[in-house]
Amino acid sequence: MNQNCYAFSYKAGKSFFHKLPSWIKILFIPLFNIAIFSSSWKFAVFFVFAQILLFFCLHFSVKEQVADLTPVLWYGIFLYLINILSDTYLNYAGYGIIKSFVQAIKNCIHNEKTFSTVVKFFACNQSASLMFKTSTSLELREGIEKIELFIRKFLPCKKESKFATVVSMFINFIPAVFKMWAQLKRAWFARGGKVSLKMYLALFPVLFSLGLKYSMDTAKAILIRG
Repeated sequence: MNQNCYAFSYKAGKSFFHKLPSWIKILFIPLFNIAIFSSSWKFAVFFVFAQILLFFCLHFSVKEQVADLTPVLWYGIFLYLINILSDTYLNYAGYGIIKSFVQAIKNCIHNEKTFSTVVKFFACNQSASLMFKTSTSLELREGIEKIELFIRKFLPCKKESKFATVVSMFINFIPAVFKMWAQLKRAWFARGGKVSLKMYLALFPVLFSLGLKYSMDTAKAILIRG
């Protein structure tokens, strides 16, 4: 598996977004997400397709884009499933299980609120993906430190970037988790395993242990450098 296929993994390049200072991207993402959730779902749909086109222009493959959107895809499926099951339960007494289930699916398809929520999460997830794919872990940390040190200039406190260290650890932990999960699945499939409940029951404890070890090693490295 190519490293670039890991979700939220950095991909080297010389595009405008790669050269853009990371602190600008870090500030832009929250503002963009607020604008998305404050606007109409049509605005979000436009940006979903606009960002897909942008990713292709930056030479990100379909596989790389889908890898980053997988969490939102599962969230969308879960959200629609909950809506269908809840509607089926509420209408069961009056229509029966089959008819109420079919009606629940129809209602869910035409539910603009659910669609709006999912498509807005898609747009926000894409913008976060753009930041991770065009910024290295070091660049993200330096960007957060630059923002914190600028804010501390106007506050009666030490000119240290302790908060930035914690935030950067959390942000950089996201792609690390996806990378570890991809490696665990690759090892599982190499041993003849298949996608099943057994796979998740076997791999999630290992992922948890690897995540703890990664966090501890990262914290120790930062303490040594600090």
